[in-house]
Amino acid sequence: MKKSYNTYVSILVLVLFISCSDSIIEPDPQIVQVFFKYSFNNELNTFDKTYQKDLILDGTIKVSFWLTTEEQNQILNKANELNFFSFPNIFPNDTSNVLVSPNPGDQILRIKTDNYDHQTKWTLLIDMNNPKASNIKELSSLIISIIEAKPEYKKLPPSRGGYI
Repeated sequence: MKKSYNTYVSILVLVLFISCSDSIIEPDPQIVQVFFKYSFNNELNTFDKTYQKDLILDGTIKVSFWLTTEEQNQILNKANELNFFSFPNIFPNDTSNVLVSPNPGDQILRIKTDNYDHQTKWTLLIDMNNPKASNIKELSSLIISIIEAKPEYKKLPPSRGGYI
């Protein structure tokens, strides 16, 4: 009786171990690391494998998050196409007298690879006369579309309220 009990427990432990190891998803290596702070408190940080969503009235929520190899390649290809690594560290603001309220603050994008590590910063008042300004908008739109298409993002609660 004791032998069959031990066998039963051993098989149960083995089955539990196998089923747990199958459910653990290993992230793709983050060869292209991205830090992207945008739109108030939204933040992609593949250096830490996290994403933070701004829930506005409900604060923020931070979850495990990473990019697939294909998504990393999309971002890197677009960054190279738009010459991201030659962007200024800070984009100048438009000098017109425009007030943005509420102000979402600085937008920051950092992309690091084996060969490059570059960060740029801009605001909503970015000077669109700068030819690279539309490029940073295009690259950031691509990254946001990748984020919002991921199942991890779709599972997050919706933002409640708005900034006034």
